[in-house]
Amino acid sequence: MFETLDALGGRVKTHADALAVDIPPSMGNPATGPVRVAGAEPGDTLGVKLLDIKLGDFGYGRVKGGGVIFDEMRPPVANLTPIRDGMVLFNDRIRFRAHPMVGVVGVAPAGEPVHTFYPGPHGGNLDINEYAVGATIYLPVAAPGALLAIGDVHASMGDGELNAGGLDIDAEVTVEVSVHKGLGWRWPVIETPDAWCTCACAPTLAEAIRQATSDMTTLLAQRLAMSREEAFILIGAAGHARIGQAAALPMDVTAYLRISKEIMPTAF
Repeated sequence: MFETLDALGGRVKTHADALAVDIPPSMGNPATGPVRVAGAEPGDTLGVKLLDIKLGDFGYGRVKGGGVIFDEMRPPVANLTPIRDGMVLFNDRIRFRAHPMVGVVGVAPAGEPVHTFYPGPHGGNLDINEYAVGATIYLPVAAPGALLAIGDVHASMGDGELNAGGLDIDAEVTVEVSVHKGLGWRWPVIETPDAWCTCACAPTLAEAIRQATSDMTTLLAQRLAMSREEAFILIGAAGHARIGQAAALPMDVTAYLRISKEIMPTAF
């Protein structure tokens, strides 16, 4: 079980904090860990199944420091948002069911260190809504013990994280890890109860979608014994490209390609 802090490192306790706290990317999106996983070696793939997310009492959203239409806003504005019985109490009129998800999950990368603010082949700040309770993310191991870290939980986050944050919140995250030999996946793959998702990040959304599509094409061709061309046609008919994070922040955007288990029951 990982005790995680919100994207601002637990600095927001009041509405005034949400308005005032301002930290550089080098201090943002902290992740709890790393945890060394017995038996995980470079070349393996680490599975991290998300069993439970216990949310804190409140999250926050704000207009401060970024977002796709930040230039149209009059910052700072913040909303300190209670979470009660699985519901987001956005204001006196608006309530909706929480959708807890983990924004940052990763292992030690190959080569130079990568701050938890950034995504990459090692995982990191992917901000993909599919990584919720019941899902498993598969990460390529690059260091002995994998060195798993988790953080940046959201009580709810719209696809794209368009205001540069969802409802950021402290949480307790319970996972189960597994080590898989010989998969050879170079980028994160997410398994949900009903789908497989290839994940990618790049400087532009078009590049990220291209990478996710290329990886899914290869995966389908291998698992379903077809050519990459036939797999690409299948993706056109049944694949769903979706946005993880595209919030106009100083980092790569993330995207993923989703295919139903009705078509590909297993990916390994």
